[in-house]
Amino acid sequence: MHESSAPSGAAMQRVGDACGDEAEILALSVARFVAAGYMTGDVACWDAAFNGAEALLGAVEGPSFVAKVVGIVRALRIERDGDWSFMPASCCRLTGHECALVALIGRGRRGRWDEVAQGAASLAGRETAPRLVAAIRAAAGTINSAATRLVPARPASAVLH
Repeated sequence: MHESSAPSGAAMQRVGDACGDEAEILALSVARFVAAGYMTGDVACWDAAFNGAEALLGAVEGPSFVAKVVGIVRALRIERDGDWSFMPASCCRLTGHECALVALIGRGRRGRWDEVAQGAASLAGRETAPRLVAAIRAAAGTINSAATRLVPARPASAVLH
């Protein structure tokens, strides 16, 4: 795993465009903190993931959310052939690897397990990636549950009178 910048001239997708909702944005942020922790060996990165999730989801659901995303990152680290590039947690752009991961999580959240298996294998660079599929399956319900709590407040102008 390594932090990456886009090749010169390459357009990188924005987080808000790649992620389907606030829960996927949180999952991406947590994955970035966890990956940075693995890369640097600094527990502060993991603490930041927990602190952010707990601030948004509470002291019970936040750590559970982080644990599920850690499972995804661990599976990716174990099964992926080669580096996995990621941006800093606060960056508004995604690498190609991150786009693939967010898409994979989205397919899992919608129960498209054949597509998850194909996408996981592609992301891992292998014929199959059973650990990554299992981690996505384990995280899908938790991420969907978080999505119901992370719905952004509607602006006053959107409220019908």
